[in-house]
Amino acid sequence: MKNTKLFISALCLLLFAILISCGGAETPEVTTSEHQETEAVPEKEKTVIIAERGKGTEFQLVYGLKDDESPKAAFRLASLIKGFTDIDLERIADAQAAKEKNCEILIGAYNRPECAELTDTLKDDEYAIKVVSDGEKTKIIFAYKGELALMCAMDRFNQECLNEESGTLAVSADLDVSGSFSAQDAMIVSTLPQLRDPCILVEDGVYYAYGTRWIAFKNTSGDLRGEWEELGVVAQIPQNAETNYWAPEVHKYNGAYYMFTTYRSSVTGHRGCTIMKSDSPEGPFVEITDGHITPSDWDSIDGTFYVDPDGQPWMVFVHEWTSTDDGIGRMAAAKLSDDLTHFISEPVELFRADDPYWSKAQVTDGCWMYRTEDGQLLMLWSNSDSAGYCVGIARSADGRVDGTWTQDKDLLYSKSMAGMKYDGGHGMLFYDTDGQMYLSIHSPNNSKAGRVETPVFIPVREENGTIVWDIWKKK
Repeated sequence: MKNTKLFISALCLLLFAILISCGGAETPEVTTSEHQETEAVPEKEKTVIIAERGKGTEFQLVYGLKDDESPKAAFRLASLIKGFTDIDLERIADAQAAKEKNCEILIGAYNRPECAELTDTLKDDEYAIKVVSDGEKTKIIFAYKGELALMCAMDRFNQECLNEESGTLAVSADLDVSGSFSAQDAMIVSTLPQLRDPCILVEDGVYYAYGTRWIAFKNTSGDLRGEWEELGVVAQIPQNAETNYWAPEVHKYNGAYYMFTTYRSSVTGHRGCTIMKSDSPEGPFVEITDGHITPSDWDSIDGTFYVDPDGQPWMVFVHEWTSTDDGIGRMAAAKLSDDLTHFISEPVELFRADDPYWSKAQVTDGCWMYRTEDGQLLMLWSNSDSAGYCVGIARSADGRVDGTWTQDKDLLYSKSMAGMKYDGGHGMLFYDTDGQMYLSIHSPNNSKAGRVETPVFIPVREENGTIVWDIWKKK
């Protein structure tokens, strides 16, 4: 009996083995494996390939004409794709599109229902990016409300789609992201006390802040949010300086530190610009010009320093509206001697306060020079738009200080960009200890806004020949 049971057991095992080898039985492992293969999605179906280096693209870029930002955004995205893949993306305005293509990127294309509907779900300063596909057509939709929201959307898209290693621009097939611009996310409201017209100098890892009344502070923490030590008044008061110790800027030049600043003279009865010198960023700064360097019968303020590509130093300054023949402020410039003690040319007028379309006042304030990587010469300066004190960008057509100046349409800072809370201006640019560029302004322009004038730092970057907010630099 025992042998019979053993024989039957062995026979059953043999038959089971035969069934397995013939596929007539399933095991848990086989079931699991087949299930995994069924659920697995090929990698190419998980993503939408926008463009691949050397392989072209099927996508068409469709933009709207309802606002001025959509064409610029389309150009920016097309430039990104061109620079990354060397592929020219076809661009077409939505109002001119004869028919839809199977692969499209819609940027502010309000004539397309899917884009208009997504836009309608947004509040001011919000954006959304969504991939919509029905198996035949694939659309990547950019929706936004506000210029800075669009900037956020563009930067978010850059983060989502760039693959440096493969040279591919691709997004997730189920991409559906949204967000909003918040000025508070980008702006650093400094811990400095009331300080108007702030100028920041970074020297040997130390931040120095100079402001009206010729007072200065230093910060050795390496952090713009760190504590500032007051140095007090760092300039020797000239004998004929009676009031209006305004807007000191400190520049390092030929191994020394020069303060370009303003005061009202008891001799001329006018405000004018002067230059002071020190061997240390902490002063004392001593006047090296013979009184005002600017014309004695002008009210001149807010002098700044610039050295052109030929090595010629200049002072750019404000010919104030209070002493012009028509009550409209001007921006002016003159060549400086090598030792910065006097002008070696007569001042020339660069532009007027009423030149830009956005100008709502007669003021020219707070000039600051910046040369772009491709050699364009820009000037930051302040006036007021419909929202209040702001920072605009002027541009020299030929790259020369004394050339022809035009006004960029886009403002660099306006109260409308900060949730309509604080106006601000008198901007200058500096780099922090990590190499991040910042715009420094005082905000608000007066204490009637409910707080005193305080230095505010906004991360910015150069892009396409201009300066824009670097909004992904978070606190």
